[in-house]
Parts: sequence; C-alpha cells; structure tokens
Amino acid sequence: MGGIAGWLDFERDLSTYRGVVLAQLGTLAPRGPDDEGVFVAPHLVAGHRARAVVERGRAKQPVTARGPGGEQVTLLLDGQVYNWRDLRAELAAAGHEFTGGDAETAAHAYLRWGSAFAERLDGMFAIVVWDADRERLLLVRDRLGVKPLFYQRVGGGLTFGSEPKALLAHPLATREVDAEGLRELLAFTSTPGRAVFRHMRRVLPGGAVEVTRDGVTEHRYWELIAAPHPDDRETTIARVRELLDASVARQLGADTPPGVLLSGGVDSSTVAALAARELARRGAGPLRTYTIGYPGGAAPNTPGPMRSAEDAPFAAAVAAHIGAEHTYLELDPAELLDPVARGSAVAAQQDMPVAAPQFPASLRLLCRHIGTHSNVVLAGEQADTVFASFMGMDDPAVIGANTYPWIAATRDRLPPAGLGTGLFAPDLLAKLDLPGYLADAYHADLARVPRLDGEDRTEARMREIYFLHLQGWQEFGCALDDGVSAAEGVELRWPYCDHRLVQYLYNVPWSMKTSGGPKGLLRAAAADLLPASVLNRAPSQFPTGRSPAYVQALRREAADVLSDPHAPVRRLVDLPAVRRALRAPFEPARAWRDLTDLELVLQLNQWLTSTAARLSL
Repeated sequence: MGGIAGWLDFERDLSTYRGVVLAQLGTLAPRGPDDEGVFVAPHLVAGHRARAVVERGRAKQPVTARGPGGEQVTLLLDGQVYNWRDLRAELAAAGHEFTGGDAETAAHAYLRWGSAFAERLDGMFAIVVWDADRERLLLVRDRLGVKPLFYQRVGGGLTFGSEPKALLAHPLATREVDAEGLRELLAFTSTPGRAVFRHMRRVLPGGAVEVTRDGVTEHRYWELIAAPHPDDRETTIARVRELLDASVARQLGADTPPGVLLSGGVDSSTVAALAARELARRGAGPLRTYTIGYPGGAAPNTPGPMRSAEDAPFAAAVAAHIGAEHTYLELDPAELLDPVARGSAVAAQQDMPVAAPQFPASLRLLCRHIGTHSNVVLAGEQADTVFASFMGMDDPAVIGANTYPWIAATRDRLPPAGLGTGLFAPDLLAKLDLPGYLADAYHADLARVPRLDGEDRTEARMREIYFLHLQGWQEFGCALDDGVSAAEGVELRWPYCDHRLVQYLYNVPWSMKTSGGPKGLLRAAAADLLPASVLNRAPSQFPTGRSPAYVQALRREAADVLSDPHAPVRRLVDLPAVRRALRAPFEPARAWRDLTDLELVLQLNQWLTSTAARLSL
C-alpha cells in the first residue's frame, strides 16, 4: 500500500519545486504513514508514501533502475505486483541486476519491454514511469482498476496522484466542478476515465496514459474479449476453483500472511477457506480472520432493503471449520456518529460524497480496529459482480429496462432524479437532467460491450448486464473500499478481482452462471470447503449499525449545517423541502430514502468545504 503524487512540466525547470510534491504527498499520509521518498529532475518532481507491509526487502521508492545497456528509468508503485519473482528470474537471465522487490522488477520490465511492460504484470497496481532518455511519462493502472490513479493537465504538462486531494494540493490545479462533473457525481454510476473536477481524469482500468512533449495519449492494454465457452458445467466449476485458488495464493504474498475479513457469507468464507489451506500447505498458519458486529446482534434495525442478519455465528462456524485464529470486533453504533469520523468521511472516500455512507463508515471502523492486529487483509468484496449476483437478476422488468439494472432495481425506493437527490432544488435538477445523462451514459456503455455473434437474445442481454456491472459498479466499489481502508492504514486485497477469473466468467453462459441459484458456480466450487449452513446461507448485507436514533442525529446535523448562511450546500437544495423533511414524523416505509437524502446533503457540504470546490453551474 502507498500513495503516489507528482508534477511534470516540459516548460519549466522543476529542480527547485520539491516543496510542491511534498505538499501533495502530505495529503496521502494515511496511505503511506511509514516512509516518504521524492525524485527530482529538471522536468519532473514526484514522490511516494509507503506503508511497511508484507514483502520484506522492498526497495525505497521512487526506485531508479538501470538496464544492461546503461539505460535508466524511475518508477513509483502503489499496490502489489504478484508475479515479480517470476519476472525477476526472467529478467535476470537477460542481464538485468536486482537488489529489491516488485517496484524494481516493474522498472526493469519497462526497460525490457517498453510501454508494453504492463501486459506482463499481474497484480493490483497504479504505476508511474519516468523515462528521462525519451522524455516520456507513463501512468498505468491494473486491469480491473482496483488501485486508483488520477491526472490533470496543468501548465506545460500535468499533475498526478493516487487520489484527487493530491492533485488539488497543486497550486495550479483546477478546483472547478461544472454541470458535467456534478452529473457524474450524482448519477449512481461510474463512467470509466471520468472524474468530477473539470480537466481531471482517472487512468482507465487496464489503461495507460503516455505524456510527451507532443501531448497526452490514452489507450487500454487490456479489455474483456467475447468468445465461445467450450467447457461443460463440471469443467467450468473445476476451472473456477482453480482460478480462485491461484488468486488467493498470489494475494496472500510470501512473507507476512494477511488476514481475511470474514462475514460468514459464501464470498468471504470461500476466500478464508482457500487462504487457510494455502497457509497450511506452506506450513505458515494459522490464518487470522476478523468479523464486525454490533451490540445486541441486531445492527440495522431501521426498516428497509439493507437489513442484515447477524454475521457472528456464521463467521465463527467458518473460523472453527478452517482452524482460523478468529477475532470478533464489536463496534458501538455511536461510532458512526463520531464527529471526527464523520468530518473526515469524504476525504477517506477518495474525495467522493456518497448517499449511503453508512457502508464505507462501517468498513472504515472495522479497518481501524483491525489495524491494531494486521495491516493487510483479503476481502470477499466484488463476488456479487464477478459471479453475476445482481439486484433484480430474476425480475424481467429489471432485465428489460432501458437503463442500468441497479437503477431499475431500486426505482421504487429512489427519487426519479437519482439516489439521494430528493432534497435538491428543482431548478438544479432540471438543469442537470440526470435521467438524460444516465440514458446517454447507458447507451454509450452498451456500445462498448464485447459481443458474441449468434448469441440468443437472453444470453446477449445478460452479457450486457454483466458488462455494465463491471463498468459502472465494480470500479466504484473498489475505489470506495480502497479509500476508506487506506485512510486507516490497512491494505485491502480482492481475490475476486482477478482478470483471468473475470475474463473466464464473462463468457460462461448465463444459464450456467445461475444454475443452482445466485452464485451457483461459486457455491459449487466451494462445496468441499465450507459448512453446509454457510454454503446455503442467504445473502446478507454488510452491517451498518443503524438505530432509531440515527435518523434523529442526522436531522440535527442537517439543521445545524443549513442554519449556517455560508454553508456551500445551501445553493443546491430546496430549503423549504429540507425544513419539511426535518420536521416530518418518521415513516418506516420511507426510511431508506430519507436517510440517503439527508446523508447526501451533509456529504456534499463536507465535500464542497474540504475541497474548496468552485461550482460552475
């Protein structure tokens, strides 16, 4: 885990601008609290914040590597390259010399294969390469976009960083948010490559950005491919198990085994069981597992679609079954209302306001407690996306809707304009036209779906839905989880976000994906790993610890914010509607919608304040 920031400018000498990158790195201190390194060249100042995790003997970053012919590059890495040992052996045979680990190996891979080096890397990573001989800067991101990387044009070049806050710390950065940016923020989907601030972009998942004196070019080195699926169901189950086993083994690392976030559901339990087996094979156990819970065993007692069963008994059963060293962390729901945690929530969420922050807040609290035991954990997140277990997957109205399926599945609980927008000013909503924006984004994403000739209508539609979730849902979830875990100094790893697994499952027919019920392939692949009670457990949402007092606390906080005539969010909301909402009696049927409306207003105010964003509407 770490953080990257820097500034490239071909029109000025940056040799004396070390202070700029130090200020940028300061915003990323939680991502890398243990070490800091800076590289200074005539046209580039760049730095890295490091967290002392897992691999021993890692080279201090930025790392500068020399090839057999004397050529030289400098590289920064956030994340992990899992196959660095194999690559290092191959490169050493070609004459490259090494002293460090994955960052140095990635630098030598660039020296060997040039800008195509990313195709040889396996991992979750954001990488910056400075090739001084060619005056070329390369920004690269892992195939599924697990690790974040942003950039923005400034002066005669650009500034870049792991999170928007690092870019905004640059004195030339644009803090303007126009209507397009606000639409992206509120649209309940995520457009690959697009950021909220004007002129800011995200490096595409599986993408690379090349910057030279001639300009900026962007391309993808990896994308999904549509192809016939040749395997029968039993072969498919075996292949899924093989891919999962390999992914967990890679992400466990080789030196300091991480723990596993264990909810007692099939997703995280499968990861934990495979990890325990791998550690036993290495003679390195036992595995550490962690479960979150709330006093009394009934965390979310606000009625609505996000109620959750108590995880603790199921998690304990799995831990006992696999011989894990298990820790149950009971959190006080009052911690969700802690003013320090709430006041830093948006910064911890990669500078993204969200309408349902109880979920990242719960994960953040869990990581805060886990950080005293371990700073690296594996998680079962994104299994729903990867194994095609979607909201409304059995609802013909959702499947046939001319919009994103997760929006169609929640229409009865959301305002027409979008999640959390029920208190926005009508003239603003009319100007933003979020339904129109979503429609355009939806059809643009459909146009990018890799298709298979001759596929029947049902299979073709479900392929579209699978692709849409990978584009607009998966990256958003990874970004949010990466931000809140990194804010507490914990590195999350997602074995389900393995490009080989995703590519394989993309071409598995829908009828086979769902044979045996939701996530039927995963349950079949894990059938010999888990207790029957867990294997057949109904899906359960991540616990959020809401209580009846939570809504009242939100109302008090919103009243305080909106009583301030200088509160920046006031210009976005319908103040009479907000006042009515704050006085209205609590209605269980509207609980979820009321919560999201209030939370988004509060998060937007925090975001506008902390980023000093200038709205240009």
